[in-house]
Amino acid sequence: MKIRQMLVDPSKYNIKCPYSMIPTRIVVHNTANDASANNEISYMRRNDEKVSFHFAVDDKEVVQGIPLNRNAYHAGDGSGKGNREGIAIEICYSKSGGDRFVKAEQNAAKFIAQLLKERGWGIDKVTKHQDYSGKYCPHRTLDMGWERFLNMIRAELGQTQVDVPTSSKEPNYTGKITYQSYDNKKAKWLPEVNSHNPNDYAGNLGNNMGGLRAKPTYGEINIQVHTVGGSWLDWVSSKNYSKNNKTNGNSYAGIYGKNIDMVRIKSTKGYVDYRAYDNKKGYWLPWVRSTNTSEYAGNEGNPIGGIQMK
Repeated sequence: MKIRQMLVDPSKYNIKCPYSMIPTRIVVHNTANDASANNEISYMRRNDEKVSFHFAVDDKEVVQGIPLNRNAYHAGDGSGKGNREGIAIEICYSKSGGDRFVKAEQNAAKFIAQLLKERGWGIDKVTKHQDYSGKYCPHRTLDMGWERFLNMIRAELGQTQVDVPTSSKEPNYTGKITYQSYDNKKAKWLPEVNSHNPNDYAGNLGNNMGGLRAKPTYGEINIQVHTVGGSWLDWVSSKNYSKNNKTNGNSYAGIYGKNIDMVRIKSTKGYVDYRAYDNKKGYWLPWVRSTNTSEYAGNEGNPIGGIQMK
């Protein structure tokens, strides 16, 4: 793969890469951000923080910010082997995941295989941030399966892949979430939308929502809704998801004709970020994460006109 260089100015070597380095390993990271490789390197170059990395990889390119004969500060181990001997690779778009991250991870696997070939290194030279400081990084790559990622590199090297136990083949994240809402004003189910399209949401803003259903690629999603002037209804499982079904009450959360004002979501794989549109206030409310089931999206008494998930 071609590498585009945007190297840090030598005047910042004392901050970003003060030591000469002979690399002995590769250290994989996820950015925990949703910026491109260009933007990640640009931000790293211009700030004065003692944080740096050699490469950022996104869905389109590899950008280099630190020369390979200089160290970088990325592994959280002070003057340990991670910071002093590791080639730091940041995989972009890991915060929200989705198609961009999947492609970025594929590009990273190709690039790492290229680095290994150039140096005559084996797969044992590929390490993760977690190995040096205990930090859960590369977070989304770990969620999806570290051995799975190493298998992607092995495939690029033409090597035999390691069998991943059946119990761990399903990654620990939801994947694409398909969801659908019922419009009380129009008295019908609206078209399905999905979480991989950042512009998608379920609902008609201004029209009150009376039902909601969702299903993930992996694991199970459960939804609970609260109705205006009413109470919290029973949890509904994605296992019963049935598109446009108006007769099976277990396939959706809600009651036709009753306006929903609050929504709560929990998931068995990874997490779901979700938010609600408050029809009374006329704007989107803050994002809520499914790992905290005591929180919810919405304001009691104010009907919801839209739900967005990612």
